[in-house]
Amino acid sequence: MEQTKYRDNLNPFTAIWTRPRETVRYVIEEKESNFSFLLIVLSGFVAVLIGNQGAEQGFPLLGVLLMALLVGPLAAIVGTSVGAGIYLLIGRLFKGQATYKEMFRAVLTSQITQIWLIPFILLWILLSPETYFLQAGEMPFENESPLSIILTLILSVVSIWTFFVQCKAIGEAHRLSAWKGFFIIAIPAIVFIAIVAVIIIAIVTAVL
Repeated sequence: MEQTKYRDNLNPFTAIWTRPRETVRYVIEEKESNFSFLLIVLSGFVAVLIGNQGAEQGFPLLGVLLMALLVGPLAAIVGTSVGAGIYLLIGRLFKGQATYKEMFRAVLTSQITQIWLIPFILLWILLSPETYFLQAGEMPFENESPLSIILTLILSVVSIWTFFVQCKAIGEAHRLSAWKGFFIIAIPAIVFIAIVAVIIIAIVTAVL
């Protein structure tokens, strides 16, 4: 199999920002399973924190963090496992070459950019919990502060870049272009949206 060249001292946590394909191949070929476990824990943790942003606070701050630490990795395993399976199958339509293990690691590695959001979100929670959580009787974006606006902007920019990295990661795992990686991600998303739309239309039609 063709081997991708990469630097021996490559640090995935920094290189993913500027050399995503090289980083993904490095993780696939060189990193042990304990590195994947670390990514599962961190990506699950940050995913729960992002999910809680703009929601009503149901637990004390410590409870929210503990839930993110305990529930997050489980959700990350399920989400990554399902996503890797879908991208593996869709990639076969484009003659992709990835194995399930390679795709699993590629999907995980593409989440490293989101992991960098952890200190920013923790800072947001600690300094301005009233803007991080939706307060009772409050409309979304009603109680914004300069800090929350800046951190929301950072979150949005990183999320957009994460999608770009995901396209590169899926493409690299399959040894395809980033554009094909984009379509591998987009096709199941479009199908899912179409199914949901059909269900909603059917329900509305039945009710009316």
